Amino acid sequence: MTVRITLASCVCVLAAGLPASAQNADGFSIDGYVGGTSDYRDRGLSLSDRGFAAFGSVGVFHDSGFYFGLDAGMADTFNGADGRVEMFTGYSLDAGDYIYDFSFELDSFHGDSSQFYPEFKASISRDFGLAFVRSGASFAPNGRWINPQNDSFYTFADLEIPVPTLPSLTIISHVGHDFRGGISDLWDWSAGLSAFIGNTELSVVYENSSLDAREGRGRVVFGARWYF
Repeated sequence: MTVRITLASCVCVLAAGLPASAQNADGFSIDGYVGGTSDYRDRGLSLSDRGFAAFGSVGVFHDSGFYFGLDAGMADTFNGADGRVEMFTGYSLDAGDYIYDFSFELDSFHGDSSQFYPEFKASISRDFGLAFVRSGASFAPNGRWINPQNDSFYTFADLEIPVPTLPSLTIISHVGHDFRGGISDLWDWSAGLSAFIGNTELSVVYENSSLDAREGRGRVVFGARWYF
């Protein structure tokens, strides 16, 4: 339990310790969030044994497009992990109509032992006004927490549509396909609603996957995030 609480709160501690003057110094800005969810899901699969989890993220962004940061959250996986930490760094290019993003992430899980899974990602997105669309792909040469030692090539697409006359409410959806070396592929998909109240985002989303196991069974997930 101590490990889970420490990992889930480390982002909050980092954010609280950052001086306000650093948030716009020399082209740098600091953004992030803390939150909770009724089921901490990763590509349609439960990281929290279908139970509540707290999580957070903090990132440092430069006007040039470069960024780096840290995500952390509680976990309760079948292979004994009780905390997740993900370090990320990348570059985002705003080319007018389209935004291109390239990143490297080191996903790690901690409990009785620690496992690390590097991943390379690329995506392209565009805001059409009536809808926001993003698609991309990622490659994990050492697999991921659900399929260690089997390489993973993941493709995905996201669609967000603001609700007419209700600008704070957005329909959100996602579909992904994980091509997994040596074992069967996986699909995941989700659809739901997201609403902003000030700096707080509330969401209700149905998430499911093609994995026929407890971690992959579909359910409605409630979540809340506070952005700083």
